[in-house]
Amino acid sequence: MTIKLPEISIIIVGYDSKRYLDSCFKSIQYQTIYDPNTIEVIYINNGSFDGSIIEIQRNYKWVSTVRNIKNLGLPAAFNLGIDYSSGDFILLMNADVILEHDYIEKALQKMKHDKHIAALTGKIYKYNFNKSRKTPFFDTVGIFAMVDREILSGKGAQDLGQFEDPCEIFSIRDVCGFYRRNALEDVRIKDEYFDENFFLYLEDVDLCWRLRLFGWKIFFLPSLLAYHFIDSAKVRNFKEYKKRERRYFMKNERLMILKNEFFLTIIKDLFIILKKRFGKKSFLFEGWIKGWFEYVKQIPSTLGKRRYIMKKKRVGRIEMGRWFLRHNDSKYNFYKSKSLEIYAKYPPIY
Repeated sequence: MTIKLPEISIIIVGYDSKRYLDSCFKSIQYQTIYDPNTIEVIYINNGSFDGSIIEIQRNYKWVSTVRNIKNLGLPAAFNLGIDYSSGDFILLMNADVILEHDYIEKALQKMKHDKHIAALTGKIYKYNFNKSRKTPFFDTVGIFAMVDREILSGKGAQDLGQFEDPCEIFSIRDVCGFYRRNALEDVRIKDEYFDENFFLYLEDVDLCWRLRLFGWKIFFLPSLLAYHFIDSAKVRNFKEYKKRERRYFMKNERLMILKNEFFLTIIKDLFIILKKRFGKKSFLFEGWIKGWFEYVKQIPSTLGKRRYIMKKKRVGRIEMGRWFLRHNDSKYNFYKSKSLEIYAKYPPIY
């Protein structure tokens, strides 16, 4: 007897996320193509003790659960979930996300239509959790990379019809990202899909950068709709997480460039990059020094990963360079003029 494995695996990572579970799981159950035989759901409690596992085992028996005794970081939790999963397609989600009813159906259709797409995202709006109300403001429409290596995610912009064209983008965000398993296996480095040195922030951009180096497409489909909760509890946590956020972002940004960038491209853009970095007020504050020491400590392992990537890459420097938008590119002024917030400006509660 042949056992039929699920076609789609949904992996949800949560930390103190019990209050979001009902909304999240119902949005999965109400999907147009939801079938427990073809869609598996795996919830990973990443080191919190909020009673979410008990809640799931009592009320959502169709969800498999994994309990991490401590917070392993978002990349390690996602890697664990991917290892446990069986689907040819993988949806990675934060626990505080709800999907539009046809999200999975549309994502699956697009992936099957174009077998070169490794990762897919759509319009993800901010959702007022406290008032149970949708907003017209984006949380993300994917990642856009500037020539100064600033990363913009569409966060904060109002939907005025400016993102209606399906197109390739530099990266998606794992607040809600649809992946092809074959592509993830193609770029896997030892036992890691996501780089576990990152712990939090930019692990999704780093992975998509590597996927592009290996010749895969990253795609934005505007008909895919999802919602990411705005919760007053997150605001209360802002000061507590701010220094840690700066530290991780500083470290991970440099690790990502060290791993994936061509040295000739860095030399070409060095003045622009340094001008941007030294112009930031936060350059020497809010965790920068601690982040720098952590960065130096992780350089040897990162260089090992770089050697693997550069040996296996299928895309050259010129092709990759076109994804970093320059001042003479019409898209550069468009994205800069929309006052889009820098990715990871606010710490998530995943």
